[in-house]
Amino acid sequence: MSRILANSLLLLAAALWGAAFVAQSEAGAYLSAGWFTGLRFILAFLTVLPLGIAEARRAPGGWWQGLPELLPLAVVFAASTLLQQWALGFTSVTHAGFLTGLYVIFVPLLEMIFLRRAPHGLLWLAAVLALAGTWLLSGGLDHFSRGDGMIVLSALGFAVQILLMQRAAQQGDRPVAAALSQSAACVALGCVIGAAGGPLPWHAVSRCLPQLLYGGIVSGGIAFLLQALCQRYTGAAEAAVMLMAEALFAAIFAAILLHERLRLNGWLGCALLLAALVLAQLPALLPRRAARLQRV
Repeated sequence: MSRILANSLLLLAAALWGAAFVAQSEAGAYLSAGWFTGLRFILAFLTVLPLGIAEARRAPGGWWQGLPELLPLAVVFAASTLLQQWALGFTSVTHAGFLTGLYVIFVPLLEMIFLRRAPHGLLWLAAVLALAGTWLLSGGLDHFSRGDGMIVLSALGFAVQILLMQRAAQQGDRPVAAALSQSAACVALGCVIGAAGGPLPWHAVSRCLPQLLYGGIVSGGIAFLLQALCQRYTGAAEAAVMLMAEALFAAIFAAILLHERLRLNGWLGCALLLAALVLAQLPALLPRRAARLQRV
């Protein structure tokens, strides 16, 4: 798979996730975060399972090859997903979409701290712009809600997930197993937390079935499988930039389906976050361009 195709498919995954914010927000009126997450990823697991069986048959070590190494990835992903779903009960879809996109800054910063990969100077400007955009989007600290803070924490978790997925994709040959492990962890954690809050309200499940089907099959199954398949062919920071486009799609779908609107300072905050997105992408492009000029 070429790098361009991989990035294009990651952009498609971002679009699918952007629409999922609407489904997650609407489902929150019927199901708790735990039950929705658990049921959603049961559907995701079943969607991807046939491909996982085929992949396991081709693996030299069978079903269990490489699975222990995927445990940290699965746990981090499940915790971040559950936190994001919970936070949607306290903030808007538009806020959640853009604040989740902060992982585009967190990924290279974590690479610098833990992998000793120094970020390009433009990344620091991108970080400042992202922080300023977050400030304006949320209305300042006085209006920074509990839900906004939870979303930022989940974005940090998703940044860790992207780095762990990158390692799993480059060191192993089980991308479908990686997607399945994430879904399985979400099922376990979500259902346990859901059951702790009370029995599953089956009447509520029927009322949000379309949201469950989209969130499970399309967003939880297909989109996360695309991420697992494509991150093998692109860098972690570059993948984060492509996936951050889910913020744009979240805002678009929220405006169309939920009639959410932003004030002027909110749109300015979105513009600064998008500027941070572009700047975060430039360091990955400039060295390759310089190399091509030298060859000429």
